Amino acid sequence: MSRRVADLLVETLQASGVKTCYGIVGDTMNRIAHAIDRSQIDWVHVRHEEAGAFAAAAEASLTGRLTACAGTCGPGSLHFINGLYEANRNRAPVILIATQIVRQDLGFESIQEIDFDDVFKGCSVYCEMILTPEQARRKTSQPARQP
Repeated sequence: MSRRVADLLVETLQASGVKTCYGIVGDTMNRIAHAIDRSQIDWVHVRHEEAGAFAAAAEASLTGRLTACAGTCGPGSLHFINGLYEANRNRAPVILIATQIVRQDLGFESIQEIDFDDVFKGCSVYCEMILTPEQARRKTSQPARQP
């Protein structure tokens, strides 16, 4: 059985030094949340995505260590933006794991579909969509190497 994107993503984040992930679990986050639960990364549940992004930015600023925040697709992922702008402004190393709608529904203007490149371009150094396990490790390790 091939490895899942969620497992490879979390494994690569852990190897990159991520110790904490702040976020909210929802349907599209379930596999990632299970992978985090099996890892050494601490999951910190927050009540709102914005709080998760600000918490990740604070930890990253204080420690200098890559810190994660994560949430579900659609409007949930949009709530991270204020904290991500703060992290970017302060050059705090934060990575957002924002899930997307199911692949076969992409491109049909679903109510939950978000163009992450367009939305996050002003507050990110690196923004990529991972669709396959083959892309997971390479695309996840790339932001850890950003200056």
